Amino acid sequence: MKKCFQFSFTSSLIVALLAFAVEADAQSWGQFRGESGSGVSTSNNLPTSWSDDLVAWSVELPGQGNSSPVVNSNAVYVTSQTKDLGLHVLAFKKDDGKPVWNKQVGTGKLAAKGPANLYAHRHNAATPSPIVNDDRVWAFFGTGLLVCLDAKNGELHWEVDMVKQYGTYDITFGMGSTPRLIDNNLIVSCMTKGASYVVALNARTGELVWKHDRRFPASDDGPDAYSTPIIIQSKGSQQLVVTGCDHINAYNPVTGEQLWYSSGLQIASPYGRIIASPAADSGVVIGTSANPGGGGLGHIMAWKLGGQGNIRDTAVLWRHAKSTPDSSTPVAFNGLVFLLADNGVATCLDIKTGDQKWVKRLATGTSYASLVTGGGNVYAIGINGTAVVFKADDKATVIATNKLEGQFYSTPALAGDTIYLRAYERLVAVRK
Repeated sequence: MKKCFQFSFTSSLIVALLAFAVEADAQSWGQFRGESGSGVSTSNNLPTSWSDDLVAWSVELPGQGNSSPVVNSNAVYVTSQTKDLGLHVLAFKKDDGKPVWNKQVGTGKLAAKGPANLYAHRHNAATPSPIVNDDRVWAFFGTGLLVCLDAKNGELHWEVDMVKQYGTYDITFGMGSTPRLIDNNLIVSCMTKGASYVVALNARTGELVWKHDRRFPASDDGPDAYSTPIIIQSKGSQQLVVTGCDHINAYNPVTGEQLWYSSGLQIASPYGRIIASPAADSGVVIGTSANPGGGGLGHIMAWKLGGQGNIRDTAVLWRHAKSTPDSSTPVAFNGLVFLLADNGVATCLDIKTGDQKWVKRLATGTSYASLVTGGGNVYAIGINGTAVVFKADDKATVIATNKLEGQFYSTPALAGDTIYLRAYERLVAVRK
């Protein structure tokens, strides 16, 4: 009887600790699309309906930017660029949106060679999203400035000029990739016609841990990429997956060793390039190619995980070339992958077979924000502030359509019972 009681108590304790860990994880959203970049929140208490009259708080931001908000136990963080080209990192209280601190970390203009009318209204040096834990916040800007600040008071710990350190960018619309924090390594992916590499820096000191030059065959705008790496699990270990330069590949995040790679993301257009980040679920990873010069028709490709070296002929599962996103990263969940094209057409595919489950035009209108999911629902937001919430299943069931004022290009953060949405010049908290 005593042994049975001990077993029952131990089992209950393990369940309670696991539940506490899941809940603690649900309260934060420390990186772009979550800690791993999957876009999947473990929170089950997120709101599905809101309007400007039903928000927890809303604050105006100094300057503009489209970096996505990130959240730790105490605050919400964003970056912004002011009219005088000042580069700012800002912190706000989670409960009421009151300012905690605002730190100007530098000045500078986005280095972009493309026509300004194609990007200036939605992209500046404050496009990359910050990263935060309970101690520190890291912020990267399109100028190449990378800083580490104290999360509580904004005190500068270190800074690195990535352009001076690792080479000049040559990218049509300016650097827009967000770093990824893995344990104590801060990973920066840089894919341009000029400097092109993946580098790991010590997150505490900014010192170099490893650097891997990344140069695959690509032409025209193909070498440019605006995507952000993700973290996946394969064969019991972490892998850093990167898409860009018409290829997908993975690194050991500790050593920088390249584990596998594949071509297949090239577009038959001089304007083909990669903006959306990769996504993964059920032992499958997908990459998205953008084709703005071809009526927006790019393609999605899927690879089976577990291979080594060149997996182009051994691991490709399927290719989908209808209603594909340009900028919006898909979200993969429970064996399904959900896509949102720029024109608001959403698609659901089986991630293992590529079979189309449904296609539906949403009321979002034009949309560039990436998809995220939580509580069994997918959240899609359009530029005009129209957000559509639909079930993360194969039925295409719309739960709610919501509207906020402002221009929304950034991806929402899902933390606890709150959704944090960033408009170009405003930060909004929607709470259940």
